[in-house]
Amino acid sequence: MAAGAGEILQLVRSGRATTRTQVLEVTGLSRVTVAQRLDALAAAGIIRAAGDAGATGGRRSERFVFDPTDSLVLVGALELGDGPDSVAVRGPEGQTSATVELAVVDPHGALLARASLAADLAAGPDAVVPQLLDGFDALLAGAGIKPSAVGGVALSVPGPVDPHDHRLSDPPVMPGWGGWPVVEAVRERFDVPVHLENDADAMAYGEFTELGARRSGRPQPFVLVKVSGFLGAGLVIDGQTYRGTDGGAGDIGHVDVGGDAVCRCGRRGCLAAEAGGAALLRRLRAAGSDVGSLTELRALAERGDPLVTAELDRAAGLIGRVLAVMIGLLNPADLVVAGELAVPTMIAGIRAGVYAGAQPRATARLRIRPAALGPDAVLIGLARVAVDDRFSAEAVDARLG
Repeated sequence: MAAGAGEILQLVRSGRATTRTQVLEVTGLSRVTVAQRLDALAAAGIIRAAGDAGATGGRRSERFVFDPTDSLVLVGALELGDGPDSVAVRGPEGQTSATVELAVVDPHGALLARASLAADLAAGPDAVVPQLLDGFDALLAGAGIKPSAVGGVALSVPGPVDPHDHRLSDPPVMPGWGGWPVVEAVRERFDVPVHLENDADAMAYGEFTELGARRSGRPQPFVLVKVSGFLGAGLVIDGQTYRGTDGGAGDIGHVDVGGDAVCRCGRRGCLAAEAGGAALLRRLRAAGSDVGSLTELRALAERGDPLVTAELDRAAGLIGRVLAVMIGLLNPADLVVAGELAVPTMIAGIRAGVYAGAQPRATARLRIRPAALGPDAVLIGLARVAVDDRFSAEAVDARLG
């Protein structure tokens, strides 16, 4: 293979070739060319020598590792609140409460600093985005990190993002945000590449890459379902996030499952309106429960509250029925259940629904499990999106000339 410095970096990052000898064997390049390209990567602060890899043919071979020096990532995950009013589109005073989780993440996915701030989505992006940017500035200052150490910014939102113009596309829970230039506004403050992702997509990519770090071979189709105030799914196909033509891939919340509940999209019987966290809180309150938030709902589920367990079973069955269709279409290797309501009862119910609705050959090797990264999946996934873009073979070759 004809490998530039960027392709050699991918070999080092994947662990497929981490020494000069291994790079020689994989690429077929000359010893001089390999040395020049590894030296260029090291001089750029992208890789570094990390001791020897043991004797190879009588000589000790130096090992290289991916360790960029100026590529911290600022990430921000915009998450709807979990109370009975905040999970509706509008609260009692016309507000849509949200929490913005902010973090500084290193290129290996370690969270170096984090903070959170409250935001009112109904105030619109003109008010919320500057608040988010000021939060980033404060986070960096508090951690003693210079802005020059930041190599990228990545944000997630609870709505569809158009993959062509990288703007929100008519997000039902974020009125007034559709088409607003979030990426451009962030880039104006931080002169680095900026990424805007759907939250389920970011979580899926984080979980997929975490799994890939422990599993070799050709990447298999991967599905993540987020069960929280609302519902969504993230898909990774051939190692890449699959967003669909207009960013609508994985929008399972609007699949018709029957029922009379009115969805925020205006239709009746959507999966989100019947089985999302907001729907669960409404049904529990109608049944006489005083549960006030998804946090309380989760705690009751973990204690085995019979009313909560029954509602989770019902919701999980509906979600599992929809996911069974997706499993039949994609035949993935993994289905990860993430989000605030990814409790054992929910996961067990989804598993039962999938196995009941999908053909055995589609589930024979399917692994259904909770998120390995837990609540940090979206933050780590965002960082990995930014790092993988910054250090793609094409980007590295362009940077090194």
